[in-house]
Amino acid sequence: MSSPPSTLDQLDLLDEPSLEELQQQIHDLTKLRNAHQTALLALRSTRSLKDHLSSSAPSTITTSLPSLQISDKNLNAILLARSAEISKDHQEWTQEALYRMTGLTKFSIADPSSSFNREETDNNGDKNKITGIRIEVMADGKFGTPYYLFLKPHDATPKPTPENPSPSPVPSETHLDLHRHTIPAYFIQELNLLAEKHLPPPPKPQNLDRFARDVRSFLVLHYLRRAKLLHVQNAVKESLKSNSRTPEDIYVSEFTIDPEVRLVEIQWADNTDGSKKRHAWIALTQEGGIEGLIVKENNERILQMEMQIKGADWVRGATDSTDWIDGLFDRLKWSPSPI
Repeated sequence: MSSPPSTLDQLDLLDEPSLEELQQQIHDLTKLRNAHQTALLALRSTRSLKDHLSSSAPSTITTSLPSLQISDKNLNAILLARSAEISKDHQEWTQEALYRMTGLTKFSIADPSSSFNREETDNNGDKNKITGIRIEVMADGKFGTPYYLFLKPHDATPKPTPENPSPSPVPSETHLDLHRHTIPAYFIQELNLLAEKHLPPPPKPQNLDRFARDVRSFLVLHYLRRAKLLHVQNAVKESLKSNSRTPEDIYVSEFTIDPEVRLVEIQWADNTDGSKKRHAWIALTQEGGIEGLIVKENNERILQMEMQIKGADWVRGATDSTDWIDGLFDRLKWSPSPI
């Protein structure tokens, strides 16, 4: 037989808060939290929030449990830390939004690999600065990963002379050289040609604005071509997931896009006769139009299929638009035999 509870145990039970008291404590804490959140949202900066919290009269929520004694000052540190995080996130978001709104941004950063005298400074007091250019690309309402160009001052170090056999490195104040970049490797040749054209060495003048615009132009066009054709490629992948097909279905076994998005290769078959297969090659212009198109079946060109791929609205010479890509998957439906 168990012994009756001691007097001390009875006192401990009496000290436990009732359900009504706990509900009231939750209500009071929620009210205090909401009040501070309102103050946080109403203030414009971390400094004004700090001044507000410092000047506010301290108050304490008294509960029946010591562990639930919470004062304003205990929450101040939490709110200030959180407001600092919000402020930093907001600044980063604002900066990112400005970059994307402009599409083309120029900035300066320090070059840790600079060979010039690190003790010398330019007129602004900056040491070993290189010029950076950020290029934005967007399609279907979504931004892609930005590209970066970095340009360093042209090496204007004078040639060695008997009087000065080892001249000190001298950076040019007027000319830049392409230093580093994040442009894909398949665009290196085009990038170098633009650099030679718009960023020649002295004494020829340079045109950095034109260089940046031309680079952005081919990057944006590449991104738009890729986005359009990826819609078709995704439709092909979805169709391949189907286990049952009807004669009306389109069966494309391969839809390949080259990295530069200037060539598309398609292979598809007749659903009613699996032995009949066709192979198409589509060459694209930089603007995304059709530069060349060949469709073959058993080494014979299918002219009717070529016209079907181009679409009813396509006209000869229309090589400067990607409009023909819309609905391309549906136009791959098997057409009559070669004519």
